[in-house]
Amino acid sequence: MKTEELKALGLNDDQVQKVFAMNGTEMNDLKQQITTLTAERDTARNNLSDANKKLEGYDPEWRTKAEKAENDAKAQVAAMQQDFAAQTAAAGVRFSSESAKRAFLSDLKAKKLPLQDGKLLGFEDYLKSYRESDPDAFAPEKAAPTITVGSKGQTPATSSQSFLDNKYKNNPFYHPKGE
Repeated sequence: MKTEELKALGLNDDQVQKVFAMNGTEMNDLKQQITTLTAERDTARNNLSDANKKLEGYDPEWRTKAEKAENDAKAQVAAMQQDFAAQTAAAGVRFSSESAKRAFLSDLKAKKLPLQDGKLLGFEDYLKSYRESDPDAFAPEKAAPTITVGSKGQTPATSSQSFLDNKYKNNPFYHPKGE
C-alpha cells in the first residue's frame, strides 16, 4: 500500500495518514505476538537444554537455576511487550523530529505504564502532560502555509536566444544559431 495508491482512490492527506496509522497498529500487534511467541519458544528450548545438561551431571542447584532462568525469561518478554506497546501507542503521534520521537519513547518506557491487553494504561494522560511540558517535540497539527511569489506579469522583451546573441556578440568564440 502506497500513498499514491490511496490518493488515487480519492483519499486526502489526513485520511491517508489515518489509514497508515490503523494499518501500523494491526501490523505491530501481529509483530508483538510473533516476537512474544518466538521469545517464549527460545526460552523453553534453553530451559530444556539446561535441564538436560544438569540431569546428566546432576546439579543439586538445578531447580534454583531453572527458576531464575524462567523468571529472567518472563522479565525479558514483559520488557519486549512494554516496548511494543509504547511504539504502538506513539505510532499515531506526529513528532517534530526523529530525535524528539526517541526522547519521547525513552521517557515513556522509563515511566513504565501498566499494560492491559497490549495497551498502555494512562498513555493519553501522559501524552497530554508531555505536550504541555515540551510542545516543540510535536509537529503542528496543520501544515505550514506555502507562500509563492509570482512575477509581475511582464513578458521579457527578448527571447533567451536573442539575449545571448546580444550579450556575446563581440565574443569571437560565440557563434549564434544559424551562423
